Amino acid sequence: MCSVARHMESIMLFTLLGLCVGLAAGTEAAVVKDFDVSKFLGFWYEIALASKMGAYGLAHKEEKMGAMVVELKENLLALTTTYYNEGHCVLEKVAATQVDGSAKYKVTRISGEKEVVVVATDYMTYTVIDVTSLVAGAVHRAMKLYSRSLDNNGEALNNFQKIALKHGFSETDIHTLKHD
Repeated sequence: MCSVARHMESIMLFTLLGLCVGLAAGTEAAVVKDFDVSKFLGFWYEIALASKMGAYGLAHKEEKMGAMVVELKENLLALTTTYYNEGHCVLEKVAATQVDGSAKYKVTRISGEKEVVVVATDYMTYTVIDVTSLVAGAVHRAMKLYSRSLDNNGEALNNFQKIALKHGFSETDIHTLKHD
């Protein structure tokens, strides 16, 4: 029976690995070319989210805006994020290491690893990132829209919707987060 269980674990591991590789390959073409990390550094508001995770994916966020500060420390991106979780504000600090190109990063958190890919940015007003993570044994993707400002984001929101739709999300998967 043990050898059967090990065989099943191996099959599940290879299946999961295949899903991860397939998702990564699907986002590879969307990576920002000639990404300039020095222009990306600084303060960003999270203003929209596209997720197929439904209520589970938004439950921790309560559909409220978050924020992120991106700094460069010892050749790693240092990310300080704030978001709402179960009625209170959470401050989280994590490091991101570069993977396969300048616009793709691996973020390691207590809850697990995420692959974060910058798929669109003008550095001055908006950025769109594609996040792939493992949640409860399943691979999930989300896209996030960040802005440098809380004002005049209509064009960025329109661009985000087009990008999210192009990457397989539906209009009902896209949520504008509430300013608090």
